[in-house]
Amino acid sequence: MKTLLPLLAVAAMSVPVASAKEEPKKPDLFENGLRQVMDDYRKGDDEAVIEKLRVLLKMMEEKGAKKVGDLLPDAIDAWKGETLKQEDLSAFGGGVSMTRMYASGKKEITVKVIKDSPVVKQLIPLIGNEELMKLANRKTYSISGETAVMEGEKKLQLVVDKRILVELTANEVAEEKDLVALARKLDLNALAKMK
Repeated sequence: MKTLLPLLAVAAMSVPVASAKEEPKKPDLFENGLRQVMDDYRKGDDEAVIEKLRVLLKMMEEKGAKKVGDLLPDAIDAWKGETLKQEDLSAFGGGVSMTRMYASGKKEITVKVIKDSPVVKQLIPLIGNEELMKLANRKTYSISGETAVMEGEKKLQLVVDKRILVELTANEVAEEKDLVALARKLDLNALAKMK
C-alpha cells in the first residue's frame, strides 16, 4: 500500500484540471448518430440501423461537398462564377459532385469536381494513365503535376491525388487554351489535401 500512494499522487497530478474558462464540449451529431446506430443494432432493429446509416452517410457527403465548394471560388481572375450546384450521386453508389459555371464575356466553362464516387473510381486509372492516353491519341497537359487529358476539343479531364476527378467543359465560344488556362488557376494542391 505504501508503494502505491506515491504512484497515485503522481497520477493525480498528471490529470488535467478543467479551467473555469473552458466551455463544455458540444455533442458531435455524427458521433451521437453512430451511438444511436449501435443501440438500434444491439436491439436488432435493422430497419432503424439502415435508415440512420443513410442519414449519417448523407451528413458526411454534405461535409465533403462544402470542402469541394470552397475550392471553386466565386471568381477566378476574369472568370466570374455562377451559383454552385451539387449533384446527387446516390443512384450511382454515392459520392460528392459539385459544379460551378464560369463566364468571361461570351466564353463559358463548367468545372465539375467528383469525389468519393465508386463509378468514377473505376475510370480514374484510365484517365490518370498518361501513356495509355497518348496511345489513344489524346492530347495531354501537365497541370500542377497532374496529367490532364483532352476529350475532343471541348472537355479537359484530370485526376487529382488518384481519387478526385476534375472535369472542365467549354461552351461553343471557349477554346482548348481557355480550358487549360482555367485548370491551371484551380488550387489542385488544396484539393489533393482534402480528405
